[in-house]
Amino acid sequence: MVGISSIGVYIPRSRLDRSLIAKAWGGKQPPGDKAVAHHDEDALTLGVAAAHRCLEDFDALEIDGLFFASTSSPYREKQVASVVATACDLPRQILTADFGGSVRAGVSALSAAIRAVQSGQARRVLVVAADCRPADPESDVEGALGDGAVAVVVDGKAKLAEFVGSAAVAEEITYQWRWDQGGGVQQQDVRFALGHGYARDMEEVVSRVLNEHGVGTADLGALAVAAPDAKTAQSLAKQVGIDAKTQLVPALITQVGVLGTPDALLQLASALEKAKSGATVVAAAFGEGAEAILLRTTDGVAALAGRPGVGAAIERKLPLPTYEKYLKFRRIIGQDETPVELVSNVAEFRELAQDTRLYGTRCGSCGLVQYPMARVCLQCKAREGLEPVKLRKKGVIFTYTVDHLAANLDHPMGMVVVDLDGGGRVYVQMTDCTPDEVKIGAPVELTYRRLHSGGENYNYYWKARPV
Repeated sequence: MVGISSIGVYIPRSRLDRSLIAKAWGGKQPPGDKAVAHHDEDALTLGVAAAHRCLEDFDALEIDGLFFASTSSPYREKQVASVVATACDLPRQILTADFGGSVRAGVSALSAAIRAVQSGQARRVLVVAADCRPADPESDVEGALGDGAVAVVVDGKAKLAEFVGSAAVAEEITYQWRWDQGGGVQQQDVRFALGHGYARDMEEVVSRVLNEHGVGTADLGALAVAAPDAKTAQSLAKQVGIDAKTQLVPALITQVGVLGTPDALLQLASALEKAKSGATVVAAAFGEGAEAILLRTTDGVAALAGRPGVGAAIERKLPLPTYEKYLKFRRIIGQDETPVELVSNVAEFRELAQDTRLYGTRCGSCGLVQYPMARVCLQCKAREGLEPVKLRKKGVIFTYTVDHLAANLDHPMGMVVVDLDGGGRVYVQMTDCTPDEVKIGAPVELTYRRLHSGGENYNYYWKARPV
């Protein structure tokens, strides 16, 4: 029974009230907030955060595939799926692939993972969809686009929902795009694109997957669709022939914005949290065609009700005080970072287990866990019997300092020493926090972030954030 066994959602804590955009440029903006990646976040780090939440109940050795979907990868030429797999400490002998080019890539990656498990090519695949799509200031899409990530585990146990079937269409239509020269997302004749592209293609794939598997519209439990706005989603529900009030998963655009590749999976997560066993759910996304997946929930879906989910991710927010702060986070104005040299790939390779997989060493004589990895025990001075140990990512602040002078996009910068659960002490930057949250004894969790850039490359490392 192939299907979904886990789902994890990550929404950045920073939010921008759209009224600040309207105040800056005039004109109207939709109500509510848009989720904004912190200055040290991008699609890669968002994906790692969602993956960690999705894998809480799994041993990393149980994953033998990772598919990463994004239209805003920080790299034009470098596989991000492998980086995410390494930061999650997954085995080296796994299948990895990047999906992109369209905001329906998240559903495409999920479909590919299902096929891989069905065929026996993989036993358990982690699908990660993450986006941090750039928007030009004062553009039509600036207020709409939000940032976030969703991760899904696909395997043969289907603890949450089993796969029933899928449908897809492909056809060129120019709606939203971003060319290879850079810049923000562009769009053209929205009314035409939605009426002759979105409405037609989405209605076709949703209706087809229902009809092919004998599911009547009255029997559909939930329709989870990616849409540019709530009105468009409601119109689609009417076309399909379902009740938008009871069967359509409510849009989250007012709270977080249009996320891109994670959208349909975010709606799916919302549907699963409220679904009962045996309910049918369709997840669908649009982009140069459309794709829909039909699922049926299993008994295990009841466990989601007692866990922090989509609502908790949305509610945990830290408002940005000004529009200018948002532009600074986007590196459009106010560059305030110290340039660094390119990190040698030799040094990166030598310290990969320590810096990316987050391993320390445990002394076989006295049991001390220490970080960075060492050859001599700090406590008993033993020179033999030190073995690699995977560090946990939660702990408490042992001590700290707050730096008001360091070149950083978010002042002041907290530097903390964290005692990790299970042993090990790390010295890292704080992020996603207010100054009041940096205090001795405060619980924190480690998060993989962009540390700095140099030599036209990005360097990533761990930081601490409030739990």
